[in-house]
Amino acid sequence: MDGDGKGKDWDVDSASSGIQETSPDLLRNTPSNIARLEDVIEHCKGRQKYHAQTRSPWDGSDVRWYFCKVPLAENELAAAIPRTEIVGKSEYFRFGMRDSLAIEASFLQREEELLSEWWKEFAECSDGPGTRISAFSCKDSGSHADQLAQYRKNEEERVGVPVKGGLYEVDLVRRHCYPIYWQDENRRVLRGHWFALKVKLEWLPLREDVAEQLEFAYRSQVWHRRTFQPSGLYAARVDLQGSTPGLHALFTGEDDTWEAWLNVDSSGFSSVIGITGSGIKIRRGYSPSLSHKPTKEELRQQKEEEMDDYCSQVPVRHLVFMVHGIGQRLENANLVDDVGSFRNITTNLAEHHLSPHQRGAQRVLFIPCQWRKGLKLSGEAAVEKITLDGVRGLRNTLSATVHDVLYYMSPIYCQKIIDSVSYQLNRLYLKFLKRNPGYDGKVSLYGHSLGSVLSYDILCHQDTLSTSSPMDLVYQQPKDHTDSVGNNENSCTCSPVTSSAHEVVASDVTGENKPLAPSSSREEKEPTKCSSAGHCTKNVGDKEEEINSLRKENYLLRAKVAELESHSRRRDVGEVLHPEMRVKESCPTSEPLYGKGGHMKSYTPLIKYTKLEFKVDTFFAVGSPLGVFLALRNIRIGIGKGKVYWAEENISEEIPACQQMFNIFHPFDPVAYRVEPLVCKEYISKRPVIIPYHKGRKRLHIGFQEFTENLAARSQAIMENLSSLGAKLLSICQSREMENLDEAAEDGDGKHERSYGSLMMERLTGTEQGRVDHILQSKTFEHPIISSLGAHTNYWRDYDTALFILKHLYREIPEDPSLLSPERSLEQGLLAGATGEKRQLKKSFH
Repeated sequence: MDGDGKGKDWDVDSASSGIQETSPDLLRNTPSNIARLEDVIEHCKGRQKYHAQTRSPWDGSDVRWYFCKVPLAENELAAAIPRTEIVGKSEYFRFGMRDSLAIEASFLQREEELLSEWWKEFAECSDGPGTRISAFSCKDSGSHADQLAQYRKNEEERVGVPVKGGLYEVDLVRRHCYPIYWQDENRRVLRGHWFALKVKLEWLPLREDVAEQLEFAYRSQVWHRRTFQPSGLYAARVDLQGSTPGLHALFTGEDDTWEAWLNVDSSGFSSVIGITGSGIKIRRGYSPSLSHKPTKEELRQQKEEEMDDYCSQVPVRHLVFMVHGIGQRLENANLVDDVGSFRNITTNLAEHHLSPHQRGAQRVLFIPCQWRKGLKLSGEAAVEKITLDGVRGLRNTLSATVHDVLYYMSPIYCQKIIDSVSYQLNRLYLKFLKRNPGYDGKVSLYGHSLGSVLSYDILCHQDTLSTSSPMDLVYQQPKDHTDSVGNNENSCTCSPVTSSAHEVVASDVTGENKPLAPSSSREEKEPTKCSSAGHCTKNVGDKEEEINSLRKENYLLRAKVAELESHSRRRDVGEVLHPEMRVKESCPTSEPLYGKGGHMKSYTPLIKYTKLEFKVDTFFAVGSPLGVFLALRNIRIGIGKGKVYWAEENISEEIPACQQMFNIFHPFDPVAYRVEPLVCKEYISKRPVIIPYHKGRKRLHIGFQEFTENLAARSQAIMENLSSLGAKLLSICQSREMENLDEAAEDGDGKHERSYGSLMMERLTGTEQGRVDHILQSKTFEHPIISSLGAHTNYWRDYDTALFILKHLYREIPEDPSLLSPERSLEQGLLAGATGEKRQLKKSFH
C-alpha cells in the first residue's frame, strides 16, 4: 500500500524482505474487498500449492482459521499451545467464512516471512508446544519492566486483519487475536489445513507443526511407497514429530486416490490424543460436520459465523460509545461483558424488528468506554486505611460503588475523572478512524448511571471548555466583607474595585491559550462617597496608583502562569494521547486566594474539559441520576434565557451539545430520576412516555392502568363541559356584537404563544412533540422492593431498552427502499452496493 492509498500487487514474489504492513483499508471486509480477496487467493502463486492435487475424496483446498477460547497467559508464546496434536472441540472456535478468507489472503501475501517468524517462535519452545514460556524469557536485553512497557505500547499501536465485525484483529506474525477497543488477553490463532475426524463426526484441525509434516508427505505422494506394516496393513508410514511419543500417519491408496490415519505405537501414550483401534481418520482441507443433526453448540457456532459474515458485508454507519457508571471496581463487574450482552440482544432483535433493507443499509457498532479501569485516585488509599473492620465486605462494596459519586462531587478528583472519560472517548474514536478512514457516519453516547452525568457534563462544555467545579453551585462561596473599622468619623467605608472571579481566557488562531487584558465589561463598583470626604480623598491618588500597579503586576503574572500551564498541559497530554490527537482547551486560571482586606477566600479550582473529536448525534441517559445532580446544582436545561420563565434568581442554564437526548429508566430503579421538569415546568404533571414491550404488546397491568387514567380524564372533561353549558346558554342570549367580541377573544386565545420550556424541549428532542423521559414497563407481578435491587444494573440485558435504542438508531432508514427519495435512494445504493451495482444505479437515476 503506497502513500496515495492505491493498492499494490498481492503476489508473494513482490514482497520485500521483512514483514510488510498492510493497509487497514485493504483489510476491511467490504463487499468490494471480499470479491478482490477471492480473486487474489485464486490467482496467488502461494495458493496454488494448496489446491487439491489428487482425486481423493479426502483431498481439499479449503483453509479455515480458528481462535482459542482460553486466552494466553501474559507474555505467553502462541507456539506453546495447544498441547495436543488434535485441537479440542470446545477449546477453539472457527472464524466465519469471510473472516477466514481475509486472514488467508493476508497470510498468502507474505507467507514466507510469516512462516519464518512462526517457526522461529516455535523453536523458542525448546521442549515443544507443551512448554509454556514467556515471550521475554529468551531475551536478556533491558529490564523486564521496560520490555513489558514496550510490549504493551506495541500492542496498543498494532493494526492487524479485522475480524468479528471490526471488534477484533488478527496479528499473523504472533498468531494472536486481540480486541481493538478494550484491553484483554490475546487469544491463540490457528491455521487449519489438515483435519481429524474425532468427535461426533466433526472434523477438528491439527496443530500447525503436525499439519506441515503431513503436507510435506502429501506433496511427496508418500502412498506410492507402501509397505506391509506390523499390523498387516499395506501402507506408507510417516513418523511425526510432536508432543506424543510414537505418533505417526499411515497413507494407503493408488495413483490419485489415497486415505490416511493418525496412530500411535503401542508404547506411546495414546490417551493424550484419544487414538484407539486402527487410528483416527484425517483429511486435507476443511469439510463441514458429517452429522445430520447438529448439536446446540454447532447451531450457536453456525449462528455466530453467519453474523460475522453479515458484519463483514454491511458498513458501520453509526458508532455508539457506552460509558459505564459506578461499580466497575467490583470483582465481578465487567463492562465488556455487559456491552457484549447488549450487542447480542440488539443483534437478535434486529432480525425480527428491522427489514432486510434496514439491516443492509447500515450497521451499528457498540464500543465500551472503560474510564474507571486504570484510574488511580490518591484518596482511595486513605479511604482504605480508615475503613472499619466491621461488615468489611459491605464496606468494600460501598467503596467500589458509591464512592465514585463522592469522588466526582469532590473538586479535587473531578478533574481526573473528566479527563479519563474524555481521553478514552477520543482514543476510541481515533482508533476507529484509523481503521475506517473517511468515516462520515454518526456517533452517539450511551451513559449508564454516573456515566450519564459524566457524559452530560462533557457535552455541556464543548463550547466553553473551562468552568468551575460542577458542584460549585452547591457549595456557594461566602461573600467577601471588608473589616469594620468602627463608627469613627475618620473611618472610610468606600468599597474598593472588585473584579470577576476568573480571568477571561481565549484561544488565538494558533491554538495558544492567552488571558485577555482586563475588559471594561468586568464587574466594577465605583467608590461610594463617605461622610469624611476630606480624609477619604486625602490619599486617593496614591491608592489608585497602587491599585493600578498591583493590577498590572497581577495581569502579567497570570499571563505567564497561563502560558506555562498551557505548555505543561500540552506536554502531558502529548505523552499519553496519540500524536494526531488535538486537544483544544482553555488555560486554567485560579481565583485570587485573598479577597478584600487581605482575608483568605475559599478556592474553587477550574475544571478543564477536553474537546471531543466528534459531534454527538444522540445522548442516551440510562438509569441516570442526572436529574438530582442538576437539581442540587440549581441548574435547568436551556440556552440561558429562562430567568423570567423559571422566576428563580439563582438558577443557571446549560444544554448538551447533541441533536437529541433521551432519559430511559425503570420505574423501580432507586438511582434514576426524571429530567423533563428541569427542561419545561409544564411537564411536571405529565407521565413519562412508556417504552413499548419488545414482544409487541403492552403488559396487562400497564394497559389496565392507562385505561383507568383515560376513563378518569374523559369523565372529568364531561363534567367540565356540563358545568360550562350554562355559561354558554347565557352567552347565546347576549347581543350579536358581544358574540363577535367573544369569538374574537376565543380566536386570540387559540393562538397562544409557546412557552420557553416547550421550545427547549423541542431543542433537546429535535421535534415539537418530542419527549425526553421514557419509562420501561414493569412486569405484571413484580414486587417494587425486590425489583429495585437489580433494576439499576439490568439495562444491559433488557430487551425493551435495546429495542427502543435500536429503533431510534435506524429511524432515518425506511423499511421499504421504494419509500426513499431518488437522491436518498442513490445514496443508500452507493453505500450498500458493490462497484458495478453503484454504477448501474447511478446510470438509471440520470
